[in-house]
Amino acid sequence: MHKLEPSMKTHTANTYDLIVESEDKNRTALETVIYVLFILSAVVSILQFLVQPIVVPSHTAGFVSAQTGTVTNYNI
Repeated sequence: MHKLEPSMKTHTANTYDLIVESEDKNRTALETVIYVLFILSAVVSILQFLVQPIVVPSHTAGFVSAQTGTVTNYNI
């Protein structure tokens, strides 16, 4: 009779398998915290512009006021 030998399964790892197996959990948590901070900073900066008061110049901006000025002539 023929004796059965256990077959050796060779696993050829592709790039994706190597990346998944080498994934560091601490690094993943740190990246998540950093991404959340980036998003929060963007939201805060947008909110700063929304909260700022809008100053609209009056319709007389750039015109001389209605008050009359006195001009004095000096003779030299």
